[in-house]
Amino acid sequence: MQLHSAQGEFEEAGLQIILVGMGRPEQSEEFRKRFAPSLTLICDPDKSLYQAFNLGRGSLYGMASPSVLIRGLRAMSRGNVPGMPQGDVMQMPGVFMIDTDGTIRYSYYAKDASDHPSVEELLGLKALLN
Repeated sequence: MQLHSAQGEFEEAGLQIILVGMGRPEQSEEFRKRFAPSLTLICDPDKSLYQAFNLGRGSLYGMASPSVLIRGLRAMSRGNVPGMPQGDVMQMPGVFMIDTDGTIRYSYYAKDASDHPSVEELLGLKALLN
């Protein structure tokens, strides 16, 4: 997982990464240990955070589009083999930067299941939080 690999860079920039997943606590902990052992993971099986941040659901095409399949194959070629999905597989992901006052300074709503900003892009946004 790119975020786990770059955690030191985020810490140097004064940023903390918090992941949100839909699995039950034991499933989420298994995921965290396997893919992101140094990161904090919040369990949200009822998707209340997803709803609070207005993250929508994807379509069947969006989950099996060529770009999603290509990104999935690239991830697997780097040794990131996904397990069985947990929760709503149609739930779209997002990325948010929130300052210490609770103000959302950056929002990224994914276009498909594999869409996310790069680590470099996120680190470049640190100025938004100052």
